Amino acid sequence: MDTHVAGHTLGMTRLVPASPEEVFAAWTQPDRIKAWFGGRSMTCPEASVDLRPGGLHRTVVRDADGTDYANPMLIEAVDAPGRLVLRIEEGSACPLPGAVGTLLFLPDPLGTRFEVRWDHPTEAMRRQHEEMGFERLWGETIDKLGAHAATGPAGCPFAAPPTPDHGWLHRLLGEWRFETECVMPGGDVQKASGVERVRSLGAYWVVGESEGSMPGGGQAKWIVTMGFDVAAQRFRGTFVGSMMPHMFVYDGALEADGRTLTLDTEGPAMDRPGMARFQDIVTMLGDDERTLISRVQGPDGSWTQIMSSRFQRIG
Repeated sequence: MDTHVAGHTLGMTRLVPASPEEVFAAWTQPDRIKAWFGGRSMTCPEASVDLRPGGLHRTVVRDADGTDYANPMLIEAVDAPGRLVLRIEEGSACPLPGAVGTLLFLPDPLGTRFEVRWDHPTEAMRRQHEEMGFERLWGETIDKLGAHAATGPAGCPFAAPPTPDHGWLHRLLGEWRFETECVMPGGDVQKASGVERVRSLGAYWVVGESEGSMPGGGQAKWIVTMGFDVAAQRFRGTFVGSMMPHMFVYDGALEADGRTLTLDTEGPAMDRPGMARFQDIVTMLGDDERTLISRVQGPDGSWTQIMSSRFQRIG
């Protein structure tokens, strides 16, 4: 939901589509930790947990080059399934000695409101943690946590393990208010607004249901579905709305920045007979704010922006 910085503190809050009991277990059971812990390109070959105050929560993460990084953390407090407090011991090989991480697993209608807060002994250490990639690494780690914790019952012959890309889609969960500007066929700019509510459909899909005003007047409702095709390594989805009979079918990919999802689709051309190529580009500015830009490709191959929306989380 949001990444926040204050004084000696760094924090992040996200919605995970699983119960607090499931998310807490994923953090405290060694076999489960090894299944997801670490950034997108990392694995976790070792994990052990002595779940008591004074016990040790120890992981080893391995990067894409095969380098291992040990993360021994002293458990300062346990309040299952709601809270876990960890401290990086002074004198350990970790570069943030004395930093304290507080993990909260709070009930939410969509599953768990997971909050992580790191308190550092000095502001300089907080800046160091930022420069080490706090926002990206923790964002990717929670993507993997969400995909793991939300895994449904086994047995379906078409099932495959959820991936970090499924977890990335969970960043969209929650209730959002949006403001939109559209460029009409005549060139006029019209404004619209509304509310979107995004929920998960198991570990694999998210469904966004929106209602609001239309450019030029009137009200409409629309539904977006989005998932990730493991075999094709592509995001897939659909858009249908009460304002038109056409279904837009999405095919897209996450950009290298880890924040931007570019979705290609096809629909009726706005200024001529026949069909045209469209793109919807979703960019996470933070876990509480995102943008959507829509553009259309002309006969000469050039792209023209036709809509921009800004979403702010309200729940």
